Amino acid sequence: MSGFIKPGHHCLKTLFSILYNYYWFIRLTRNASVQRKYYRLVSKEKKRLIDSGVDREELRLLCRYLANPRNRFAERNLNSL
Repeated sequence: MSGFIKPGHHCLKTLFSILYNYYWFIRLTRNASVQRKYYRLVSKEKKRLIDSGVDREELRLLCRYLANPRNRFAERNLNSL
């Protein structure tokens, strides 16, 4: 994921930090109701980011990667942006 933050875009990590945290909790927990809670929070955060001008495709690829960081194809597609 090191290729995601491009030089001069140091604020991107902080812009998406809430999503990073939510997806970490989703991967951590095994309780279905807690996972649903965090997926609802992710949905709200994605809407907020889209309204603030973040590219939908970039956000989709980031969320796909965050849902499963071991998925090398998701990381490859994200880094190709």
